[in-house]
Amino acid sequence: MSRPSRRCHAVLVGLALAVFAGGCSGAGGADGTLELGDADGAASMALERLDGEGTIRLADYAGQPLVVNFFAETCAPCVDEMPAFEQVKQAAAGEVAFLGVSTQESVEAGRSLVERTGVTWDLVRDPQGAFIRTVEGVGLPTTLLLGPDGDIVARRTGGLDEGELSDLLADELGIIVESSP
Repeated sequence: MSRPSRRCHAVLVGLALAVFAGGCSGAGGADGTLELGDADGAASMALERLDGEGTIRLADYAGQPLVVNFFAETCAPCVDEMPAFEQVKQAAAGEVAFLGVSTQESVEAGRSLVERTGVTWDLVRDPQGAFIRTVEGVGLPTTLLLGPDGDIVARRTGGLDEGELSDLLADELGIIVESSP
């Protein structure tokens, strides 16, 4: 490889690592929340269920608020926030649906993470990244809040704890969730 080619290759690798690390470290906008508008492009995408039992589409949740969380087993903030999301899901008692989207190539890796963290919501796979690109996700974890009309009302890149997720639900969707003691 010529010297300019090596330099170009090194710059591209460095840029790719910086983008990935920034997303996984919780970087985002000033407060990490963005207003995105409607999710029509993503509503009809059929995603394979992690358990292999068919597919799920965002349109399947029409009429109810929805939390969509993109994760990977190799992303520490993703793993850290999953138990908090489960606590909020349990406390919300059906007021909001949850959908987890594994970005792992391996079904086993996604299932392993689910077993370790004990999450109980619907889970699908997006190993090629088509779905996360459609909703303009820029890193992991990425969390979307969708209103009952299917519009994306908030997006957060970076890990969330139980209080932060509860605050987002209250501020953006008017759903009050009591935090666990």
